[in-house]
Amino acid sequence: MASFKALAIALGLLTLTCACSADPRTAPAPSSPEIPEITAHAAPMPGRQLGPAMYGPSNGRVFPAVGSVNGKPVIVTGGSDGLLRVWDLVTRKLIGDPIPAGQGDLYHVELHRWDGKDIAVVSGDTLRAWDLGTRRPLTPPIMTQTLHTNLLAVGSHDGQHVALTEGEYGELQLWNLTTGSAVGAPLKGHEAEPRAGAIGQLGGTTIAVTGDADKVLRSWDLKTGKALATVKVTSIEYISSIAIQGGAAVVTGADGDFHGRMERWDLATGAVTEVKRKGEFSPVELSELDGKTVTILGGDSTLRVADLATGKVIGQGWDSDDLLDHVAAVGKYGTTPILVIGDLDGMLTIWDLRTGRQLGKPFFGYGGGVETLAVTKVRGKATAVAVGDDDTIRMWDLATRKPFRAPISCLCIEYAPMTTATRDGKPVIVYADIEHGLVARDAATGKRVDKTGIFVAYADGPAPLSADGSVVASATRDGRAELWDLSAGSHPRQVTATGVDAVAVGSRIIATASGDQIELWDQATGQPIGKPITSGGQAESLAIGQVDGKTIVFFQRKYAPGWGSIHLWDAMTGEPYGKALSIRSTAMAVTRVGSRTVLVTGQDDGTVIVWDPQTMKPLLPPFSGHDGAVSGVAVTMLKGKPIAVSGGRDGSIRIWDLTNICGKWQEC
Repeated sequence: MASFKALAIALGLLTLTCACSADPRTAPAPSSPEIPEITAHAAPMPGRQLGPAMYGPSNGRVFPAVGSVNGKPVIVTGGSDGLLRVWDLVTRKLIGDPIPAGQGDLYHVELHRWDGKDIAVVSGDTLRAWDLGTRRPLTPPIMTQTLHTNLLAVGSHDGQHVALTEGEYGELQLWNLTTGSAVGAPLKGHEAEPRAGAIGQLGGTTIAVTGDADKVLRSWDLKTGKALATVKVTSIEYISSIAIQGGAAVVTGADGDFHGRMERWDLATGAVTEVKRKGEFSPVELSELDGKTVTILGGDSTLRVADLATGKVIGQGWDSDDLLDHVAAVGKYGTTPILVIGDLDGMLTIWDLRTGRQLGKPFFGYGGGVETLAVTKVRGKATAVAVGDDDTIRMWDLATRKPFRAPISCLCIEYAPMTTATRDGKPVIVYADIEHGLVARDAATGKRVDKTGIFVAYADGPAPLSADGSVVASATRDGRAELWDLSAGSHPRQVTATGVDAVAVGSRIIATASGDQIELWDQATGQPIGKPITSGGQAESLAIGQVDGKTIVFFQRKYAPGWGSIHLWDAMTGEPYGKALSIRSTAMAVTRVGSRTVLVTGQDDGTVIVWDPQTMKPLLPPFSGHDGAVSGVAVTMLKGKPIAVSGGRDGSIRIWDLTNICGKWQEC
């Protein structure tokens, strides 16, 4: 399997869940169990969506662990932002704020119940134990000798909770997780980098078993710090994980062709034998479930969990196209054994081990939601730009669904709109920054292109934004509306509106909403056009479009009882145009498809709807896919076809095909 190659690359970075050993006086010794062959069961996929979801404010692989906090089943995740997140397993929602557990990547999260407390042991740039009930650290940061702490094992020794980590030059170090101090001298003997380990009991003695990059296994007496024995695995080229069970060390990994292998080292006799398997299923990782050591099996694009002692598979298994591009953890939800998979995009899925069925919808386990979304063209490619609540701006090539460039860190104002404009013919991203006010960046390079002091900061809340070519309309800190020309770098043309809640700019006019008033302004002179329009409520957003040869202002109302309703006004007459939409919309976008204008709304139920503004009837059935409210929508062309792009509070960005509209209109 090609996916085993991903395992070989990541072997030195993590072991998913340390399988704590059973006492050899009570646990039966396994006898090289065979792994049965089982047929895969693929899950159905929803339609109408173009390609898979893109999970926006992710920063890489998510590392899950399963356990409980105060008796509530939870998933705890670590990621590349150094934050530890606790998720309610039932609702898929965050419990409290993320815990700042490190300055960089959190490579390993392991959950334990110690002394009546729910504990997470976390490694990254430091090693630390956290009380999940109080969200406070139980130990000071443990700074190891390596740049990134490779946590090999967690267990008990001499009445204390301890962790074993990799040190310099193949050395190992045991740490007291209560005091943060080193336990004994470094364990020396490995000539290559240690890759995996386990802590357990052998004849009443606390031991550790570790494996390195040279395929060498060593056992250690943790009391004396001396090496007990050394052997070499034969079929495993890249060691992945180790468990101590029944007087033996069980090792999983991959061979030279990246197929999974498992070997058993009898710690009493020194014999090393390969654990046989049937079919195409290969052992991938070792973990713990209900006090039993289990192995996660992969093969034929499927995933299984088997009891290591008996060789019996738990549950029916499930489909997993890129098995080892995922990390996984096993645990319980009530009385149901479950497995949680975290993928490279930060998405989490939960599976019932008995039935092989997915429990609920996937959810984003790394960062959070997409706060605002825009679409532009960068170097001729349709590109989505999103601000996430992990304080990054991210861009994707809509054709390939791949990141267009590295994330841009920002101090973005929460939920503040973002827009795209042009400067000297090049695409520019404009957004509101807490420290710098409005910021403009070249979309292709990510570099700032605004001049110092050109924008007025709007640090007290969201900054309404709109753009038409190089012209950007914004609201200032004191609630006025201003117009900027990015290409000329000129100072703004101000309009006399105050208390601006929303702003929109068209080819010749500006629309501002203040309280329940909409005002229109001449873009060239800054002078008002006609009388103010009474809107009937505070604006969530404004847009300007051409409908039936008329310039129409689209007004999205903010608060109940008309929360989310959308009204249309004729800009020239100030009169209502057509019918209002009384829907619970959370976002809207107006654009041209062919020669006509369409309205696209995002709903609080996660659907996206496309409307004909002339009739205010849906042009297509609702698109569904987001798990939670839609936070932003945009429309663009992709390979000559109209598409809608939506961002959701579930952290995903989804693309929808609008070509059926063209068929109805016999155009585009």
